[in-house]
Amino acid sequence: MDFRCRLALVHGRNQCDRSVLQFFSSSALVPWGFSVDSIECDDAVVRVAIHAKSSECACPCCGLASTHVRSRYWRPVSDLPSSDRSVQLVVMARRFYCDAVLCSRRIFTERLPEDVLSPRARRTARLGHIIHRFGLALGGRPAAKFARRLMVPASNDTMLRVVRRRGRRQIVPPTVIGIDDWA
Repeated sequence: MDFRCRLALVHGRNQCDRSVLQFFSSSALVPWGFSVDSIECDDAVVRVAIHAKSSECACPCCGLASTHVRSRYWRPVSDLPSSDRSVQLVVMARRFYCDAVLCSRRIFTERLPEDVLSPRARRTARLGHIIHRFGLALGGRPAAKFARRLMVPASNDTMLRVVRRRGRRQIVPPTVIGIDDWA
């Protein structure tokens, strides 16, 4: 795969050939439930354009499935590196009309599976998991230096932010407060 991308760059083409496209779509590099549209190879970045295979999406408010697509937009997302290059997934997200008459939300964006991509996230869940593990094991600055060597895009502040966000425990508010607890 890497050799073919470099061969395409030598000949002046920016896109990889069809066999590389089949390799990405058949492997575990692309998350489950997505199809590969195109692959672009640069010196440092591999951009994989993907879209969801499903033709309908459920409204987050009322739960009614809709097939009426209003618009589409491209959403760049960082993913785990491959070979000596960082990988950027460019997800085509769709906006749908909600067909329910009493639903308060008329237009909604399709929700991707939480184990793949959270709403408004800029990195995949698997990359976020790796960043969290680096932050727990090494801390902020050492983890960022180690991640930079492994082509994982994260700063020292990002490492600490991810550890703090995932490390929070759910605090149950007390139901009964005694005089000793109040003081």
